[in-house]
Amino acid sequence: MRSAFLLFRLSLKRIRILLCVTGLLLAGFQALRVHIAASHSANDYEQIATLLPPSVRTILGPSVASVLSFNGIVCGGYFDLGIVIALVVLTITLATLPAVEIETGFADLILARPIRRHWLITRTIALVLLSILLMLFMIMVGTWAGMALFAPPGASGLPAHQIASLALDLAMLLLCWGGVAMAFGAACRPGVARPAASLIAFAALLLDYAQKLWPALECVGWLSPFRYFTPFELVMGDPLPVENLLVLGAIAMTGFTLAYFTISHRDISR
Repeated sequence: MRSAFLLFRLSLKRIRILLCVTGLLLAGFQALRVHIAASHSANDYEQIATLLPPSVRTILGPSVASVLSFNGIVCGGYFDLGIVIALVVLTITLATLPAVEIETGFADLILARPIRRHWLITRTIALVLLSILLMLFMIMVGTWAGMALFAPPGASGLPAHQIASLALDLAMLLLCWGGVAMAFGAACRPGVARPAASLIAFAALLLDYAQKLWPALECVGWLSPFRYFTPFELVMGDPLPVENLLVLGAIAMTGFTLAYFTISHRDISR
């Protein structure tokens, strides 16, 4: 157990700067979103809504009015496309760490000590979970700081349950892709694992948008994990669907299980 803890601490030390800088950027950007949202009036949001192209209205659906509001802009930090992509890429990078260690021979040095192979995966799961929690915490810090500094007078604070639902929804999506990437990372070289997981995530994102624009694709739209990421409904005040969390969690657990099985049978000398 001590060797496993030392492995986790070493891995965390190697990525601490990446996590700290990314977290600070997310917190600062979220505070900036609050400032931008506070600088516009309700009339401005109505004018923006009228200028949206039909395709964007189709994607947003009935949540247009909720998203294009002060609360909607502030909550956007939890589902902004750029932030979601950045966090998915970060998660995939961390989840494929075993592939890098095997490729560089560092895994041989680790396993030369009295430590079982499964700790390579257990350590990686712990790193992914810690990074997800840290990133979401920093977004929340940015939200609270921005509301305290820039919220207009009379603006009601964001409901705590809404923020918690948005954060949990995003966390489960990231954990899902962490499981997918970890399965690839345990089986493939880093030059294959990371591009494969990234391309699958990109294809799933495109499929989710395509099935919203073209209903004929709904028969295969369920294959995309992004289908079960429903922040727009949460902004409207709807409860977080438990079945969506179960689907994302099941994908993550399947990936973790495959990673454990693969790493236990893989010849890491190659």
